[in-house]
Amino acid sequence: MGSEHADAGESRHWRTSAARWVVLVVVAMAVVGGTLWTSARRQEKAFVAVEKLLQSGDVSVAIREVAAYQREYPDDSRVFALRARIHLKVGQPREAIRLFEQHGAASAADLQAWGRAYLMQSQWSQAAPILARFLQLEPQDAGGLYDLMVCNTRLTRLLEALELAKRLVQIPGYEVVGHLYLGTVYSDLLNEQQAAVHFAKVLELDPELRKLTIPPEEFLTEYGSTLVSLGKGDEAIKILKRSLETRPMADAAVSLGQAYLQIGETEQAIANWELAVTLNPDAHRALEGLADQALRAGNAQKALEWLGPLENSATLEPATTYLFQQAYQRLGDLQKAAVWQARTTQLRKRNQVAAVIDRLQVEAPNSYWAQIARAYRFAESGNWSEAAELLQQVRDGETTHPFVQQLATAVKARGKLPPLEGMPVQNF
Repeated sequence: MGSEHADAGESRHWRTSAARWVVLVVVAMAVVGGTLWTSARRQEKAFVAVEKLLQSGDVSVAIREVAAYQREYPDDSRVFALRARIHLKVGQPREAIRLFEQHGAASAADLQAWGRAYLMQSQWSQAAPILARFLQLEPQDAGGLYDLMVCNTRLTRLLEALELAKRLVQIPGYEVVGHLYLGTVYSDLLNEQQAAVHFAKVLELDPELRKLTIPPEEFLTEYGSTLVSLGKGDEAIKILKRSLETRPMADAAVSLGQAYLQIGETEQAIANWELAVTLNPDAHRALEGLADQALRAGNAQKALEWLGPLENSATLEPATTYLFQQAYQRLGDLQKAAVWQARTTQLRKRNQVAAVIDRLQVEAPNSYWAQIARAYRFAESGNWSEAAELLQQVRDGETTHPFVQQLATAVKARGKLPPLEGMPVQNF
């Protein structure tokens, strides 16, 4: 009996003691949890404060605060993304890319900065997927739409760039730049009619041209030149004159000369071409126009004088070489005329291939040969890293064509490219 009371007493004592321990443990967990929550909250507030400093543009203060934050919270990997964004702001995209590639992005803002770092290095293929991911998170971000549009334009994904420009024009406050970019992309798509429609809309919405992202004279030159290409010289004259009044540019003077020629005012055309040559002694189209008028006037020697600066140009066009050929023929130098005739034939063949490639880039931008053509053009412009990146994306089983092998070898060595005419356009 006594033992039963003793057992009961011990049992009650154990339950009471256990209950106390449970309470103590719960209290302790609450205290620890509260402490951790408070610490995490304080860390998050500190991080947000540093990020706001960076966004405000005060880079020197941001550098100091990021360093202080990293000392206090050395295990927070997000700080590397902040450091990468600082590198980008001070014009060090390579260092920014290195940090992003090692540690990744922690936010949408990081993704945008990462993509822009690649853009600054002209690494369009690397930038595109990162910027696309950013837009998934921030679909209405005007800067993101513009960045990816530029990227797609450089990669000749023009239809994708067009869709981005259409989205941009729908964002309040971005209607003007949206129409500007729509006009630019339509021009790249060789749809001059639609380009002119959107350029006209820019002037309608912003007559003083204060909301553009490019200098007003450049826009006016582009618009006027588009009208000239459509044969609307009379409409183009006013636009191009305004461009020249804003700031004299050789391209505007060239197009104005062509506009005057379209309406039969040859003397005004010559005067503007001469102005273009004064502004830029190597203005190809102005020199061609002046040489052509000299030939029409029966002065072949004067034509050669105008063409002289273009003789050793690396960017000769068939129109130029044909003028050389005609001038030498009229002067009786048949040997030189034959040399220029051969160059004209070669350049015309190259231009025919280029025209087929341009069409392919629009109609099938993701096709195998469109990728090869894109890589060729990047290499031609000196962007070897982008050319190599595109060639690396081509499947190994499809690199057996001699032209592709020669191109890959040239890109690897950064050497002489195979002739563009070697691309099998008959297969497109």
